[in-house]
Amino acid sequence: MAANDELIARWLEEVPSDEEDLVNGVFSDVEDDVGDGHVLEEISGSDSEIEGEEEPILTNLQTRNSPSVSSVQTSSDDDVPLLELRSRPRKKNFFGKNRFRWSSEPPHYRSRTLQHNIVLEKEGVKPEYRTAINASSTPLDIWSKFFTDDILNKIVQHTNQKIREIRPKYNKQTNVQDIDLIELKAFIGLLFYTAIFKENREHYTSWYKTDGSGREIYRCIMSKSRFEVLLNTIRFDDATTRAARRETDASAPISELFDSFIKQCQAVYSIGSYACVDEMLLAFRGRCRFKMYMPKKPAKYGLKILCITDARTGYLLNAYIYLGKDSDGLNLPSQYNRLKKPTQAVMRLISPIEGSNRNVTTDNWFTSLELADLLKEKQLTLVGTLRKNQREIPSEFLPSRYRHTESCLFGFTKDVTLASFVPKPNKAVIMLSSMHHSPEVDDSTKKPEIILFYNSTKFGVDLLDQRCSNYSTARRTRRWPLAIFYRLLDVSTSNAYVVSLSAQAQKKETRFHFIKMLAEQLTRPYMERRVKSIHIQRDLKFALRRILQIHEADTPAVAGGSCDKLEIRNVCSTCDPKKKRKTQYLCFNCKVSICLECSNKLCIHCRENR
Repeated sequence: MAANDELIARWLEEVPSDEEDLVNGVFSDVEDDVGDGHVLEEISGSDSEIEGEEEPILTNLQTRNSPSVSSVQTSSDDDVPLLELRSRPRKKNFFGKNRFRWSSEPPHYRSRTLQHNIVLEKEGVKPEYRTAINASSTPLDIWSKFFTDDILNKIVQHTNQKIREIRPKYNKQTNVQDIDLIELKAFIGLLFYTAIFKENREHYTSWYKTDGSGREIYRCIMSKSRFEVLLNTIRFDDATTRAARRETDASAPISELFDSFIKQCQAVYSIGSYACVDEMLLAFRGRCRFKMYMPKKPAKYGLKILCITDARTGYLLNAYIYLGKDSDGLNLPSQYNRLKKPTQAVMRLISPIEGSNRNVTTDNWFTSLELADLLKEKQLTLVGTLRKNQREIPSEFLPSRYRHTESCLFGFTKDVTLASFVPKPNKAVIMLSSMHHSPEVDDSTKKPEIILFYNSTKFGVDLLDQRCSNYSTARRTRRWPLAIFYRLLDVSTSNAYVVSLSAQAQKKETRFHFIKMLAEQLTRPYMERRVKSIHIQRDLKFALRRILQIHEADTPAVAGGSCDKLEIRNVCSTCDPKKKRKTQYLCFNCKVSICLECSNKLCIHCRENR
């Protein structure tokens, strides 16, 4: 009995004190409600806990001090289990401000690749469009899958309503005739030309200069007056029912077109294993009740669009326009109303990829434990940066001057991993992941694998925004629906280019060449129809024939004669009768017979009136 008491006393003297643990930098605090029956080491000002193997030690000590056991156990071998218990590694737990518990040891899984990391859907063109989109598809064939003829016909219908409304205000009715599908495609093709030539911010009158500073292609596609009329009259919804729809939908003037376009984006293409959620700011400084001010964005003022894209290619899969407070939860079930606004935004965007085991990458505005749990229910994983004011983050993970540069700290639960990395003194990057479950660190960069994965998948929306900015059709306008229409055109070329690379892997053409070919194919049918008209100038007709690569003999005859030549040659009505010049053309304005000397197909009187 005396020998056992001496062994216990000697062992207790060798146990390190609280000061020794603090100097050696062990871990952290315990919960406030820890009972007196536990022996735990405490460091003030910390929010984590060390759970040692003290409870078995206490049990042995209590057993040894009890009279019933001490009379039986007298062998000197009783100190062996005590020494073994002392050498066991301690299990470390960290606690956030709200007492959320993180373990320092990763969970153990039997399989190498977890079930929630196996993507169930293949990337590429969806089966119903594979026949229509193949290696021989032209840019127009692919683009038409996003802006279908049904969508364009609705724009034609609503635009004609506006044209008929303003037609009585014009004396000359030529430029306010109804638009058709061919002319609308030519109008869009002209906008694509301005995008690749970087002339979208110039005033359109400079395009039509004939002194050498303009571009001939614009004059060949459409007249200046007609282009101005279409810019002012293009509409995307029924104006008669707009006021009633605006009571429930602030984006009523563009919502029908926007939703139809997004549905086509989801129907044509299936994104890869990794998706990215972020916002893009569409530059706009006109009057709009849901215009945003974002000082960190280049434009600062504009319309906010929440997007989910492919993290690698930037393909836009889903998006919605932010319409102000409480607009993130629209079209969501009622149980989502209690969630945070950023969480509601992500839940609204992920509907096309639910149940596919894809990963969603977000920034610190969206990332939270609440979102990670909800995505797990939808069979999705989450990787993102955490804001440092989240209450689930332990104090050990926050920036501190005591943490060494390039040091890492990990916390684990059954489903989520928390990582903290120190890139420079007094700084810390905190990551949350439900995809990674191990404390793996890259040997070359000394960064956790979670951070490297985030850096490779965070730029999906930024890539799309960059493409839209490089070749942009946007023009200065005070109408916000038209500004959104310009952005949809830019997104359509980006998505069509991604589909083109997927369907034509052997071809590596640039986006400039792709958009240029698309503009040519959109405008060609309208130019072929225009070259047959007798109401265009002679030099312009020659330019059209040269661009279309057709000869004068190949031009089909129009009703009432061959092209614009007269069958009977009379004396020119504008020249001196004594010269007896034979007529060959009609004046463009007054339709009188003029001779070859009267240039530009205008008689002397018309040129003087100009």
